[in-house]
Amino acid sequence: MSLPTADEVFAKAAEGSPFSNGTEGYAWMANNCHRCVHDKPARNDDYENACPIILVAYTGKTPAEWLRKDEFRLGDQYTCLYFRDEDDGGPGEPTPIPDPPGQEGLFPRDEFERPARMFADTRPQEVAVRG
Repeated sequence: MSLPTADEVFAKAAEGSPFSNGTEGYAWMANNCHRCVHDKPARNDDYENACPIILVAYTGKTPAEWLRKDEFRLGDQYTCLYFRDEDDGGPGEPTPIPDPPGQEGLFPRDEFERPARMFADTRPQEVAVRG
């Protein structure tokens, strides 16, 4: 999933700062941005290629890519749709679910697919059967 440009993020962002004070902002960035592959260039002083989402947050707007949580603790008030941990060994881009073999799609799927993260553990799990 490729990052949107700063102009795209800015156009969709809500008015108002995402954090009520600097402590909230620093705590959230330490838990998210400072571990994300998209902000690694900024940590290496390459600000031209830094994450555009956090750059928009610095302007005092709340990015639409950050989903606010109802109940949260310090440093955990948003979920960034583009967050990817540097230690994540997964593929760089998510792959769409393929159409079944021999079946054509009824309509293009591109406009209906959106960047998202799956929060549920989808690995098979063993369960005990009561008899």
